[in-house]
Parts: sequence; structure tokens; C-alpha cells
Amino acid sequence: MRKPAILVLLAMLLGTLGAPPASAQKKDTLLLMRQLDTLQQMILNMQKTLDTQTAILRTLVEQANDNVNGMKVTVEELRKATQQNLAQNNNRLESMTTQIQALSESLEEAKVRIAKLSEQVAQTQNIIQTLNAPPPAAEGTGGTGPGGEAKLPASVPDADTLYNSGRSYYSGGQYQLAAQAFQEYLQYYGETDRASNAQFFIGDSYYSQKDFKQAIEEYDKCIERYPKGNKAMAAQLKKGFALVELGEKAAGVRELRSLIQRYPKSSEASLARQRLKQLGITVAGRGAD
Repeated sequence: MRKPAILVLLAMLLGTLGAPPASAQKKDTLLLMRQLDTLQQMILNMQKTLDTQTAILRTLVEQANDNVNGMKVTVEELRKATQQNLAQNNNRLESMTTQIQALSESLEEAKVRIAKLSEQVAQTQNIIQTLNAPPPAAEGTGGTGPGGEAKLPASVPDADTLYNSGRSYYSGGQYQLAAQAFQEYLQYYGETDRASNAQFFIGDSYYSQKDFKQAIEEYDKCIERYPKGNKAMAAQLKKGFALVELGEKAAGVRELRSLIQRYPKSSEASLARQRLKQLGITVAGRGAD
């Protein structure tokens, strides 16, 4: 508001209240003008302060916008870099997967070749054994040696040949041939120290073919016929595994717990505890592994 308008208002106000003496009116007028000047100055100062703060705020807003834009650019660059890294990692993973598959195929081929070589070696050993065998006994001499011991037919391979053939077939993944070789071993050498091993590997050959029912039968033979053999504990362990694989979890758990109770410090007991733990079953009374 300008001064003339304010003075007019003041004059009207004074006229309404009655005209005071001229000297008093002059003093009041001067006082009001000073106050008005002061008020106007304060308004101007406030306007300057407001303009300054507005300019500062505008600058801050512009700086914030610049920062946001810069952050957007940075985020976009990070996004692109991340996508590029992911693409590179995916390519590497695919390459590694391809290499692993190739190695697996090469390994399988190597196993097949080894199995074939093992079979050829076993056949060669059989031929050599047959050629080196003594001529058959003369008719009427009987089937026993000087001490009355039973003599094996000359065509039967020796124990080492049969057992090693079974192990070669088993290692080469030819589980059916392995089972046949070990069964032949037991037919002629069922009372030897390695008979328990042979019976166990028959069960393991069926287990490897996922014929768990037949595997359990063969493991039972190992446990029952050779209770003090080298593979009695291993047969009970794998029997428990086979029962679980067949879906007979309760029976499998009982078998594994029985093994742990009978042989708490054996390596087979340690493996049984691990399998029970995988099944969510806690076994008390842990022995020293």
C-alpha cells in the first residue's frame, strides 16, 4: 500500500474521532509516518529474504534434480553391467556344463572299454588256465586226491581268476556279469575267506541296478551264511539302505539302528547315523566314529 492512501485513511480516522489540536495532530501524523516507513522497510527486508531463500531453494532443487539424473544414469549403467555379467556367467555355466557332459561321456566310454578289456583278460586267463591244467585222471581213479580231498574239474578257473573277473565287471559297471562271476566263485569256493566279499558284491550288483528286492535277499545271504565275514556289517548297512529305497522306511530304520547298536564304533555305523540324520531321525548313544 502506498503512502497517500494510508494518509487518507488516517485523516478520515482522525476526522471521525474529532479534530484534535493542530500541534498534536502533526506529531501523531509524523509518528505514524515513521512507523509506516519502518513497516515498509521491514516488508522490503522480508521480501529480500524471501527472494534470497527462494533463489537458494531453487538452486537446491536444481542440484537435487541433477543428482537424481546422475543417479539414474549410474543405475542404468549398473543395470547394463549386471545384465552383461549375468549373460557372461550364463555362457560360462553353459560351457562348463557342456564340458562336464563331454567328460562324463568320455568316462562312460572309458568304463566300457575297460570292462571289455577286463572281459578279454579274463577269457585269456581262462584259456591259459585250461591249457595249463593237468590231463584228466585215468578212468577208475575216482574224484578225490591222495588225501581224500575233492578235486575240482579241470575246466574250472582258479579262485583268483573268478574273483578278479567279478571285481573287474563290477568296477566297469557290468553288474549282471559281475553277479554271475561272483555266483560262479561261490559255487566252487564258497568256503574261502573271500566268499563273504563275493556274496556282498552280488547284492551290491543288484543294488546298483536298482533291483532293491533282490539285493536285500543277497545281503541276507551274506549276513546269514558269513556272520563273521569281512562284509557282514556292510551287507547289513546296504540292506537298510535298500529297504528305505523300497519305501519300507520303518524296516530300514530298524536295520540301521540294529547295526549301530551291534557295531557302534564301526565305519558302517557312522554311515548309518548319517543316513538316519538325512531321514530326520536322531540316534542316541553315538559311539566313536
